[in-house]
Formats: sequence, C-alpha cells, structure tokens
Amino acid sequence: MINHLLGVKQKMKTACFFGHRKINETEELKLTLYEIIENLIINENIDTFMFGSKSRFDDLCLETVTKTKEKYPNIKL
Repeated sequence: MINHLLGVKQKMKTACFFGHRKINETEELKLTLYEIIENLIINENIDTFMFGSKSRFDDLCLETVTKTKEKYPNIKL
C-alpha cells in the first residue's frame, strides 16, 4: 500500500497450473497444494493465478486458490 501511495508500481506476477486428468486426490495433496499457493503469494509476490481446464488437477488448483482468496483477497483468478 505504501508503494501505491508513493506512486511506485509493482510488477504483477502470474502462476499457471495445469496437470493430469486423473489424480489420486488425497488430503495430503490438498494441504501441500495450499501450502505451495500460500508460499507463492507471500514469498514470490504472485498475485494472479491461471488454470488449465481439462483435468481434475486443474479443478483442484482452482478450488484451492478460490479458498485461499478468502485469506488473500488481493489475488486474481
């Protein structure tokens, strides 16, 4: 926010997800995916997420980022 007030523009960073049509969807996978997404937001300044549309992995990533948006409302899908 301070950068915005000072007129400093920050570069947007984007992460993309795409993967296998069929996956072994476990709670461990869901937790790991959440941790990775949160790390991208906090440590890599990722603010935009894009997804494939043909696989269960793509859907799981979309679901996870959508949930994560509740905690980090500044991110974009």
